[in-house]
Amino acid sequence: MEIQLFRIDDRLIHGQVVIGWAQHLNSNTIVLCDDSVAANEWEKELYLSIVPNHLQAFVIKATDLLKELKNQNNNWGKTIILVDSPFTLEKLVQNNEKFPRINVGGIHFKDGRKELLPYLFLDDGEIQCFKRLMAKGLDFFCQDVPTAKPVPLKRLLDKQ
Repeated sequence: MEIQLFRIDDRLIHGQVVIGWAQHLNSNTIVLCDDSVAANEWEKELYLSIVPNHLQAFVIKATDLLKELKNQNNNWGKTIILVDSPFTLEKLVQNNEKFPRINVGGIHFKDGRKELLPYLFLDDGEIQCFKRLMAKGLDFFCQDVPTAKPVPLKRLLDKQ
């Protein structure tokens, strides 16, 4: 497995991922890592239904993703991994897993969140979570679509 893109996006699987990123990267597999979606058959089926037939797609729990990352025999090929928040990523990192640069693709408006970019709104807890992850050496870039210019998350958080 080659992790092409590790993306935080609260919408998980949607058009920007399937049409934008997967086509741009020529991906083989999309993995949605979310414990609550993995536990809900209806929601899991809904997300998987929008993935074109030429792509493999899986919805798995964080613990299962950690097992698959260590599995040298999986056949995922060029893979996009999606999580919905920095808190899910923090669970994965607590198990000493190393990840490439992480794409922050979209965390959208909710009460209590501040706008950092038109597609990135964070509350104080999320900001602190990202800072903890950066202190562990993780590198984040904000980019909603492949044609947009990447913006370092650290630069945005340093302004807060």
